[in-house]
Amino acid sequence: MRSTTSDDYKQRSSLKGRLYILLAVMLLPFIAFSIYKAIDINNRLEAEIQAKNLSLVKSVAHDIDEYINSTGEVLIPIANLKDVRTQNWPAVKIYLDQIVPKYPFYHLIAFVDVKGNLKVAAMSEKMAKSEDAKKVNVSDTGCYRRGIVANGIAVGDFMYSKLTGMPVTHVTYPVFDMSGKRIGLVAAAFDLTKIQNKLMKTNITQHTVISVVDNMGTYIARNKDPKKWVGKNIADADRYKLMLGKTEGTYKAMSADGTNRVYAFTTASKVPWIVRAGIDEKYILDQVRAELINHFAVFIPLLLIAIIGWVWTERDVNKLHQKTEYLSIIDPLTRLYNCRKLNNDLSLELSRAKRCKRQLSFAMIDIDHFKQYNDNNGHQLGDEALASVAEIIRNAVRDIDSVYRYGGEEMCVVLPETDKVGAAAVAERIRADVEQARFIGEENQPLGKLTISIGVATYPNDSISKEGIIKSADIALYKAKDKGRNKVEMYRDYACSCSHAANM
Repeated sequence: MRSTTSDDYKQRSSLKGRLYILLAVMLLPFIAFSIYKAIDINNRLEAEIQAKNLSLVKSVAHDIDEYINSTGEVLIPIANLKDVRTQNWPAVKIYLDQIVPKYPFYHLIAFVDVKGNLKVAAMSEKMAKSEDAKKVNVSDTGCYRRGIVANGIAVGDFMYSKLTGMPVTHVTYPVFDMSGKRIGLVAAAFDLTKIQNKLMKTNITQHTVISVVDNMGTYIARNKDPKKWVGKNIADADRYKLMLGKTEGTYKAMSADGTNRVYAFTTASKVPWIVRAGIDEKYILDQVRAELINHFAVFIPLLLIAIIGWVWTERDVNKLHQKTEYLSIIDPLTRLYNCRKLNNDLSLELSRAKRCKRQLSFAMIDIDHFKQYNDNNGHQLGDEALASVAEIIRNAVRDIDSVYRYGGEEMCVVLPETDKVGAAAVAERIRADVEQARFIGEENQPLGKLTISIGVATYPNDSISKEGIIKSADIALYKAKDKGRNKVEMYRDYACSCSHAANM
C-alpha cells in the first residue's frame, strides 16, 4: 500500500507546474506568432484572390457586354431592312436563313409582331419546323414585354425556348414600318449552352467557380455542373441578396453546392446580369498551411529540439522526484516504511474501515532485550539483526498488510479488514518466524535467542481513533513484556493500562 502524502503531492505538482510554465514560455510566443502569421497570410491570400477574381469577373462581364453590343450590330440592320419594315416575310425568311449560320451563338433570329406572334424565324439548327414557328406566341415572356416598349436594345429573362425547349435568353430591337409605326421587334436567342462554353472556357483554376446570374436570380451559366444549376433560381438565397444594389464587391458565403467560398462579383453594364467568381476556402487554407510550413521550416526543428529537451528533462525530474519521494517514506536501515508513512496510511485505512464498516487491526512489535544484544555484539551486528527481523516480518504478513519501522527497535504492522482472531494468527506467525531464525550472538540473550514481543489492538473494539489504536497496541505490547516476553498479547481493558514497564 503506497499512498502519497499531501505535502509530497503539492511538492511534485509545484515542480511539474514550473516545468509546464517553462514549456508554455517556450511555446506560447511560437503559437501566438503562428496564429498571427496564419491570419496575416490568410488575409493576404484572400485579398489577392478577391482581386484576381474581381478582375476575372470584370473580364467576363466585358465579354457579355461586347456580346450584347455585337448582337445589336446584327439586329439593327435587320430591323431597318425594307423587307422587314414592309413585312415581306418570304424574303425575310430567305435573308434570315442565310445569315443565321454566320452566328452560331444565336439559337434563332426571328420577327415578332405587336401581338407577340412569331411571324418568321430562322434557327441555327433544324430543331423545329418553320410552320411550327407560326403557331408560337411569346406575349407572355419577359423579352416581349420589354422589347415591345423599348426604343433600343432590350434583354429578356432566362427561359426555355418555346420552339426547341433549349435554355435561352433573348435580345430584341424594335421594328417600325415605313410610316414610323411600331409593328414588332426582331429577336436573337442566345443559346446559353454555347454562351457558357464561350464565357466559361477561360483560364480558371479547378478551385474556382464562375457563374452568371440574371436580374431574377436565375443561373444563366456556371462552369461547374451547368446541367444541374443553369435555370435554377437563387433569388431567396442570402448569397444572392448580398449582391443586390451593388455594381461590384466581395464577400464570403456557402455556395449552392454546399462549399464555403470567397467571392468577387460585378454587374454587366449592358444587361442586368451579375458575374460571380468564388474560390474554395479550403484551397486558401491549404495555401496558408503551405506558406506557414515554408515560413517555419527552420524554426520548427529548433522548437522540436527544445520540446524534446523539455520532455527529457521532465522525465528525469519525474524519476528523481519519485526516487526522492520513495526515500522520504522508507527507513534506510530496514527498508520498511517510516513513521511519516505510517501516520498517513493508518489515517486512510481507518477512514476506509469506518466508511465500509469493517474491522482493522494494528500490531506493535519490539525486539526483546535489544539493548543488551547491541552491547554484546556491537552496533553493526545490531543493525544487521534489525534489518533481518524487518525482512522476516515483511515475509510473514499478507499482501494487503503494511510493515513500518516505528522507532529504535520497534516496528508495527497495519492489518486492513482483520479482526482480533485474524490479527492474532498473523502476529503469532511473525513471532514464531523470528524465534526460529538464527542471529549471530543470540545465545548470550537472556532467553538464549533473539525474540520479539507483540501487542495487538483492533478497530473499533479497542479504539476508534488513530492515536487510540496505537496506544492500545502499545499497552498490549507492555503486557506481553510483563508476562516474560516472546509473546503475543491482545489488548484488553487492563486495570492498569497506564502502568508501563520501566524498560524494554
